[in-house]
Amino acid sequence: MKQLRAGLVILGGVFACAQLWAEAIPVRVIEQDGKFTLHRDGEPYFIKGVGGTSMFELLAETGGNSLRTWGSPDYDKAFLDRAHEADLSVAIGMWVDHERHGFDYSDDAVVRDQIERHCKIIDKYKDHPAVLLWGIGNEVELQSKNPRVWDVIEAVAAYAKKVDPNHPTMTVIAQSKHAIEMVRDRCPSVDILGLNSYGGIKDLSEEVRKAGWEKPYIVTEWGVNGSWEVGKTSWGASLEPTSTQKAQIWRDRHDFISGDSNRSLGGYAFYWGSKQETTPTWFGAFLEDGSRTELVESLQESWTGSLPEIKAPKIKEYRLNGKRPDSSVVMRSGKTAEASFKIKGGFCESMRTSWDLAPESTMTGIGGDREDRPDSVSLSILADKGDRLRFVVPEQAGQYRLFLYVYGEDDTVATANFPFLVK
Repeated sequence: MKQLRAGLVILGGVFACAQLWAEAIPVRVIEQDGKFTLHRDGEPYFIKGVGGTSMFELLAETGGNSLRTWGSPDYDKAFLDRAHEADLSVAIGMWVDHERHGFDYSDDAVVRDQIERHCKIIDKYKDHPAVLLWGIGNEVELQSKNPRVWDVIEAVAAYAKKVDPNHPTMTVIAQSKHAIEMVRDRCPSVDILGLNSYGGIKDLSEEVRKAGWEKPYIVTEWGVNGSWEVGKTSWGASLEPTSTQKAQIWRDRHDFISGDSNRSLGGYAFYWGSKQETTPTWFGAFLEDGSRTELVESLQESWTGSLPEIKAPKIKEYRLNGKRPDSSVVMRSGKTAEASFKIKGGFCESMRTSWDLAPESTMTGIGGDREDRPDSVSLSILADKGDRLRFVVPEQAGQYRLFLYVYGEDDTVATANFPFLVK
């Protein structure tokens, strides 16, 4: 629904542009016979969303209808205007500070300042038509000891309900029975439970009910298993699926979100962008240069039932010295190695290959904390035949990953990587 954004006023006989905010679009949680649905502007609204702050038009073309942010400065009025212009709603994230980052919940003054800061955000944006709901906090329970953090979430949620009748409240936690119980018992003003769920998503609906949550929920982050949930090499390196394997995982897991017709209000896939987390390709649907992976196609198919005309390359196989990534490949420095891959339908002239070698990341953040991407190291190439690479094993002993990027038409790309150990 497009609404009036600007008008002309006369100032001293001269026409000038005056910004007029359209009225808020009412959003309601409706319960009928134990079934919850989200209604926006009077119509049922199942969230087909992503976490991210870019490529609005492509998201709409893919069939999406909503964006999730984590906190200011992820958004401002211009961001909300662009989202509304693309007919997308925004789950407004308000970052509630974490104890693990040094916030002291025993300090009354800083606690009060934090509550006031979030209340001002609500006052500032509550009438913007792009706003879908208030997302107060993200995984505040991680390494948290002071339960007062839940009182902050409740205070902000209660304020939102007092001044803003048009938007429901939500707080976001990791999939945890204890955290669900804390929200249930300490945050009565929270209307919707946001749950970040990866490997455990198949059990999410049952766990929510067992924990006694009687309101609806949104899967606020979902995607492939995190690096903490996958198989590892003998030296502990996490094994990342190829982009083709990830796309199938996204297709399968979308069914868990849409399958709970009584409680689930939809979900936000993670991540609509690029992000270094263990590797630069683990969660993102895009590369840093904007090239899009098959994950975008999987969303379009789940949301619309159709696929784009031009599709990303699909990796069937990726090997190092003839072995699969789960083989814990160990090599001697200075020796010759060979990497090879196969593409569904065969490698063709319209495709190009890029290889990148980097040390294994040593950062071990939790909860999506920022990680620095390791600098690439020189790759001594002996022969590159497109789908086959011969190279010299690095002289420096240690853990490495060989990244493969296969670019297709229309800025599409397939990704894979292979961890190996040099002795």
